[in-house]
Amino acid sequence: MDLLDNRGKLIRASHESMMIAFYGGIETTYPGFSNAIDPRYARRINTIATRALVGTIRAHLLQVHQTEKGFNATVCIQPSHYAVRRDDGQYHTVHGSAIEERVEFNHPTAEDRDLARVRPNVPPSTTPRPPSPPIADATHQWSAPTEDVFAGTEWLISFGADLGDAKKRCEEWGRSIEPGVPDDGAEFLVSPTPPETLPAYPGW
Repeated sequence: MDLLDNRGKLIRASHESMMIAFYGGIETTYPGFSNAIDPRYARRINTIATRALVGTIRAHLLQVHQTEKGFNATVCIQPSHYAVRRDDGQYHTVHGSAIEERVEFNHPTAEDRDLARVRPNVPPSTTPRPPSPPIADATHQWSAPTEDVFAGTEWLISFGADLGDAKKRCEEWGRSIEPGVPDDGAEFLVSPTPPETLPAYPGW
């Protein structure tokens, strides 16, 4: 699949926005995402503003398939080259095979439209957040779209796990690019040094 065509951009923007929401809040995600995310999923997002993602997220669009309501995309994430900077100032990394995640794009039903009408607007955050300490050697920064890639699509976007065959295929892909991960489970590593941040590809 072409990651630069409209559907590829939509999948990438949705998945990246979901990850951003958990660390920066929905109001900091890509333009238009707060209006496209399913309110039922949005309520489950518990933003941890004192933590930050650092490093390079390696992702692979494994498959896209049509459903009765729209389409689903399975995204594989290899976690060994990004870390979460926690309150202790240390960088915590999961060194393991790939994780599978499903992005769901559904045509809204009448019930969904009713939910959308009562969806609260997401205002800019007014809660002061503690300043984040500078990240050493952060040469490359996050690449993000400036336009609203969700505008006019009318998709209702949600997320879940894609188990079974997709899970196994994601694990195989993860080991193909990171063969040194444990055969079973994962190692949890802690370091005072952030992982390297590589340039975004394909970027926006």
